[in-house]
Amino acid sequence: MRIARMIAPVHSLGPGKRVCLWLQGCLRDCPGCISPELQPAAGPETPVELLADILTRTARRGGCGGLTISGGEPFLQAAELLRLLALVRDGFQDILVYTGYTLKELWGGARGPEGRDCLTYIDVLIDGPYLQERNRPDCVLRGSDNQIIHYLNPALAGCYRTYLAQGRMIESFSHGGDVVLTGIMDRGDKD
Repeated sequence: MRIARMIAPVHSLGPGKRVCLWLQGCLRDCPGCISPELQPAAGPETPVELLADILTRTARRGGCGGLTISGGEPFLQAAELLRLLALVRDGFQDILVYTGYTLKELWGGARGPEGRDCLTYIDVLIDGPYLQERNRPDCVLRGSDNQIIHYLNPALAGCYRTYLAQGRMIESFSHGGDVVLTGIMDRGDKD
């Protein structure tokens, strides 16, 4: 898998302490993208089995119950994502995935059977392309108000609603000599 970064523990991309994984590669080129450096679908690849082991060991060490996967576009690597989700499913209480595809597109096979099968391992899916003009501060966990939070595991809806009531939050981390901000920013904040 082409990965860009992994950070833990993160509190700004879902409830509780989380391991967050950003995948490399996205073809959308959304105006105002928060992570344009993650768009090129190039770079070194990490074996899925190794990545799964790193994620679960990091979660155990850091007491992280959640996993958030973003990008880039995670479903650009649908076959690898499916294998990864299957390997880490038992190591996390909740798995949240961001995608520019809609749930309907994924169910319809937009990323093949692998993309559709990924949904069986995901608890919460936040879908839809980022639309900069629709970025509003009340869109907690979402970049823009067209994006929808789908509770594929309805048992987690209450926990997420409590988290959403806190509003947007931003965290900063040092990663590879750079400062990385996590969370959902208001339009114009990254400038």
